[in-house]
Amino acid sequence: MEQKKSKAIFMVLAVLAVLMMLAFSAFVAEAMPLMAILSVVLFIVIFGIGFTLKKKYRENGWL
Repeated sequence: MEQKKSKAIFMVLAVLAVLMMLAFSAFVAEAMPLMAILSVVLFIVIFGIGFTLKKKYRENGWL
């Protein structure tokens, strides 16, 4: 039987995604549109990495 992989990376990605949402809110409040756009792009990238990683975990039976 294969050993299960650690799921801690998903917690790290979730915290990073929440931080990007908080950053977006702060940048909008401070009228910094370029940084707000950057935080949204980073949020989307982090979410994409999370979904891709979860798919890999499922395919390999690590969940």
